[in-house]
Amino acid sequence: MTIEALTRARFASELGYIDPGGNASPRAIAQSMRDAIRRWGLCPKRALLKHAREQLRAGDVPTDTVPQVLERLVALGECVEVAIGHEAYIAPSEPRWIAAGGGLAVLLGPVDVPPEILRLETLEPADLAVRVQVVSEEQAAMLEARGARQVSLADWLHPLGYLRHVTRRSGDAVRGDRFTLATFWEHLAAAAIEEGLQVDPDAEIRFVVGAPGAYFGQQAAATLEGRWRDSAPDGMWCAYRRGYGDTHWLPTLVSVDGDHRRAFDLFDGDEWRWALLARSRAIGPEEVVRQSGDEVQVTWPLPRQLRAALDIVGLPSGKRRWRVTAEAPDLWALLS
Repeated sequence: MTIEALTRARFASELGYIDPGGNASPRAIAQSMRDAIRRWGLCPKRALLKHAREQLRAGDVPTDTVPQVLERLVALGECVEVAIGHEAYIAPSEPRWIAAGGGLAVLLGPVDVPPEILRLETLEPADLAVRVQVVSEEQAAMLEARGARQVSLADWLHPLGYLRHVTRRSGDAVRGDRFTLATFWEHLAAAAIEEGLQVDPDAEIRFVVGAPGAYFGQQAAATLEGRWRDSAPDGMWCAYRRGYGDTHWLPTLVSVDGDHRRAFDLFDGDEWRWALLARSRAIGPEEVVRQSGDEVQVTWPLPRQLRAALDIVGLPSGKRRWRVTAEAPDLWALLS
């Protein structure tokens, strides 16, 4: 008998840690963390990240995408981040499944897939979801028997992500039926008027002013690109202002009144992305979603929750692009 030692490259390839292009596979990283969460249950976040990184290092695979993959698993609802004392922990979520249209479904949380249900394997390394085929009431009952209840995309979406920011600002729980995207923008604009601070005329600020549907661009690009401008007409605008160093930019709302500008910094980039969508609903013009055949393209940066929703109902096919079935739930109709 001949024993052959695996090379690091072959080890990484056989476990799927690299995609066909030789890059780290988010799907394989996600499965590595999913398996660990299933075995460990509640575990320190740092221990889970360390485990995933060690797995990749064993195959000489870069580890810089590990935190982003975990963030996407949390956004999908595969697991939950909780604070215990002064440390962040990751806990398994409640087992659930969501119909994605055309007999396809996505499993969330620790669910044992019955042998009678086909688990679909995708070659798309950016697709993190566990996809199965559920085409009968009997198969749905099998999942129910394994502890996984069916929820709709509407159930999964609530509470909508912007309500978390309203709650944080108000310091108390809020009723979701009292806040639409439009009223969320009004809430932010009122806070910006009351709490915004005058900014120096020389402060470097980049505003999203260009027309929705055009190339969006990056606020931190070396030169202005896409929808970004260094000035804006009078009004309240979503913007980024330069912080310390060449690459540090702060998400903010900026009120422009002639030569006077007042800035109101937002909590993080996710609140900023909700603000951008909310502004389009409240003031217009609305942000643009393009659909051609079975492909959906979003033309602006999505909040984490909405990207995760599209990752559930569709298969990632490129930057801000997903393939969806004709029967997939209409995400945009569910946003109030």
